[in-house]
Amino acid sequence: MSFFDLETPENNETDNLVWLGHLSPDSDTIGSAIGAAELFGGEPRRAGELNKETAFVMDYCGAPLPKMIEKVEGQKVGLVDFNQKTQLHKIVDNNDIVAIIDHHAIQDQPITFNTAMSVDIRPWGSAATILADRFEKMGKQPSKATACVMLAGILSDTLIFESPTTCAQDKPFAEKLAAYAGIEDLYAFGNAMMEAKSDLADVSTYDVLKGDFKHYEINGKKVGYGVAETLKPQQLIERQAEFLAEMEGEKAKQGLDFIFFAIVDTKNKETHLVIYSGAEAELAGTAYGASAENNWMVLPGLISRKKQLMPVIQEVLSA
Repeated sequence: MSFFDLETPENNETDNLVWLGHLSPDSDTIGSAIGAAELFGGEPRRAGELNKETAFVMDYCGAPLPKMIEKVEGQKVGLVDFNQKTQLHKIVDNNDIVAIIDHHAIQDQPITFNTAMSVDIRPWGSAATILADRFEKMGKQPSKATACVMLAGILSDTLIFESPTTCAQDKPFAEKLAAYAGIEDLYAFGNAMMEAKSDLADVSTYDVLKGDFKHYEINGKKVGYGVAETLKPQQLIERQAEFLAEMEGEKAKQGLDFIFFAIVDTKNKETHLVIYSGAEAELAGTAYGASAENNWMVLPGLISRKKQLMPVIQEVLSA
């Protein structure tokens, strides 16, 4: 197989090329897969069902829903928005992977290769921001629908520029994408996305738990960490007993050493962390310097799993 080059896409072989994100497809994963396919060739794919926010985005932007990934002979896969084995769909073989575009740290269980690979990992607020930069540097403009879903990726991952993961590049690129997409008020669009994400009353407890759930392996310990970002935290806080029951099943099924579920109150900028058992209480207590009460730990000011919630867990388990 010839080398896939992110810098000179016109030279790449794009037959059977697909772009794929992680197992819990959010707006950044889907928007980036669509953007990468338009820029580099190939087709976008998804590795799971969409959450409410992303389903709203696809409808609002008038973008076709990427098909589910399936095994194809001779397929080539570009990955967007992740670089860990634990978040890779099981039918994708390492040998299928030709490129990675991501904004996450390379931590435990990274995807590794036998040969050099085209990789673009930057400490930016979203993978969609990186793709917007690549469109611009290559003198190309994304189509209206693609600009719209990429904008959604930036707004979602940066919590409309409020998340500590936001960087200097996110807002200028979001404004350019909004112009391409014909969206006059990107804040109104972002708030509509947040509203769609927050209305979880009719979503099963299991689906809420697994809607944005990531697996990590740190120092031989398996950690599952689910997050629900919402403007209506009370709706989920009231379901704590149901979450604990689902967490028990999930912890056993996945063979996890620790399981956490964070209800992130995006309005008041705090997290209500569901603490499953004494093991989680001890780990979280050391990591966050807080104590658990009635299977809850309230963490004011902590809203980002990527930048705030997971790194300290990682630190404790790595020590």
